[in-house]
Parts: sequence; structure tokens; C-alpha cells
Amino acid sequence: MKGKITINLKQLFILFFIFSYNFSYSQQIQIDAKSSNKPIFKAFPVHENDKLPQDLLKVFMIQEGKESHTPLLGTYSKAKDTIFFAPQFELGDELSFNAHFYYKNDTAKTFYKTPATNLNISNEIFIKDVFPRSNKIPKNILTFYVEFSEPMMEDESAFRYVNLYNENKEIVPHVWLNKSRWISDKILMLMIHPGRVKRGIKYYDNLGDIFYVGKKYHLEITDKVKPLYKNSKVKPFIKEFEITESTASCPKVLRNKFNFPQRNSREKLKIAFDKSMDLYTIIGGISVNIYNTDINIPGKFISGLDDTEWYFEPEKPWTEKKYTLIFNKYVSDLSGNGLIKPFETTKIKKSYTKGIVKVLNFRTN
Repeated sequence: MKGKITINLKQLFILFFIFSYNFSYSQQIQIDAKSSNKPIFKAFPVHENDKLPQDLLKVFMIQEGKESHTPLLGTYSKAKDTIFFAPQFELGDELSFNAHFYYKNDTAKTFYKTPATNLNISNEIFIKDVFPRSNKIPKNILTFYVEFSEPMMEDESAFRYVNLYNENKEIVPHVWLNKSRWISDKILMLMIHPGRVKRGIKYYDNLGDIFYVGKKYHLEITDKVKPLYKNSKVKPFIKEFEITESTASCPKVLRNKFNFPQRNSREKLKIAFDKSMDLYTIIGGISVNIYNTDINIPGKFISGLDDTEWYFEPEKPWTEKKYTLIFNKYVSDLSGNGLIKPFETTKIKKSYTKGIVKVLNFRTN
């Protein structure tokens, strides 16, 4: 019959194989949204053993149509050819995100949006903590963090509503980098402008130092920081602290002060350092794996009595005999000094380029 197309079984098998191969091995991102504000992002297939999961899958918040430069913090794990990412914090309501899966020379992207905001919620929002928690802070500190009790609008201009006063109750001008970052919808990151603390940057250097050793300062969070919910309002808060000498040495991990958990319990793992550490780098820079595997242990980091002690709380009990604690190159003290590299250095070493700078194995009790 005219126009009739015939395909024999061999051709059909070949076409089916090509289709199945392309379908099975194309990059994919799937989102498990059983908990809509804390979804699980899955990316597959992965066959690259030379890259960490956090280098292959990243999730970015979208604000006013623009994608954030800072990926969300969270927990990564890998099973066979699939990477899993669970956000460290709940994502808040009616927020948009892009998930990126970087594979070889290609990138897959998937959009996700959390459910709508309940505008009828009304709360007085209070400040749960300001990090560093210590009232003795080095002169060359780089970052403060403000933790709110309720979700906030992730406003990049929030720095405008936080003031720094000297001991004469005068506002210190041009302290913050002119863009606020949020590491969750409850934690505001306040970065000190590098022109005020780092050598060799001319911008703002004519204003002199922000801090002077031995002097007292006040950090004021005003009620103008914008909550997520329309009828909520922030209760103003002031943190008082004193400035100590600058620090330029690398922090040390104090293994002899660790507290290892009991097997089959959900006891916290205590991690100790010889200096105060930066909140963001602890949350995003330390992970726990089952020993000799890529299996990551989901959980969260909690600050201890001061900024030298931190606790890892697992989501599920410790069931294995042996685990590995992994520190990446971003783990640093309050002044940006990493475990193997000081914040300011003129020497460039090969070790500085390593993604992982320290690995400690431990056994459960």
C-alpha cells in the first residue's frame, strides 16, 4: 500500500534501546515534597567520583526574579547513582527556588515553589540569638548572624535596619556590606564591609577602623526588619560586647574534648575547637558519614555554651560502630581563618585548594 512504513523486529528493538538509553541516562531532578517547606531534592544519574555531592547539586532561592548567589545549606547523601539534598531549615511560605544539577558540561534546572503564606498569622517576633554569642569579640571579626524566632522576609536590604553604636552611643557608619544574605528564613547574615577590615582595599579605608581594642559596642536590631507575615513585628534587641585583639592563627580541632555518642541512641556528637568559630561555616562545612562510605548522616548543628563548642544532632539513632567527621576548607573562626589557611596570607600552597582539609574517624560508645 502506498505510503505504508514497515519496521522489522530488529529495527524496533534498536529504536527502543536508543530511546530507553537516552531516557534512562538523561539528567533529572526530582522533588519529594511530602513536607512542602522541607522537600527532598534528588538528582541522577551521577557517575563522577571526583566531585562532592554539594558540587553537583545546588539549590538557590529566587528573590524579585533574581537567583541568589548563595546556595541553601543542607545535608547531602548519595545512594548508587542518586544524590539527595535536604535543606537545613524549613523554606518558609510562598518562596521560589531553582535546583541546579551540574553534570559534565551540562546543567539541568528545576523550579520549586512552597505553598502560599497565611497572612492571618500574628506574632511578636523576638531575637533568639546573635552569633557570635560571646561578649568578647576579636577586632577583625567578619560576620554577625541574627536568629529570629519566626520566618522573616528574606530582604537583601535588611542590613539597613541593624545599627552599630560605639561606647559614646554614636552610630558607626558604613559597617555592613551593602547586601544582606539569609542562610535560612530565620537567620540573617550581616557581613562587615571588607574595606573596613581587610588590608589593601581602598573603599571606605578613609573612615578608619570600625573597632578598637578594649572598647565596648552595641549591636541594635530594630523593629524595621521585615517579617514574613503581614501582622507580625520584631521586638528590638541590643547585644553588648567588648573588642579583643585581632586573631590571625588557624583554629584547632580539640579531639580530646569531643563527646562521642552511644550507639543506638540519638545523643549529640560534641565537637570542640580552641577558638570561637563562625556559625555559617560550621553548618555548611562539617558533615558526618558512615565510615568508609559516601553515606551522609542527616542531622543539624547546634551551638554549645559558647562559640568554641558545637553539637551535631542526628535525625536517626547512631546504628554503626564507626563514623567519619569531615571538615571542608570553608570551616573558619570569626575572622575567616580556616583550619589550614589564615584569612590573610601571601603564601599560596597546594593544600589550600583541597575541598576537604581534615578527616576524623570515631567510634560510638
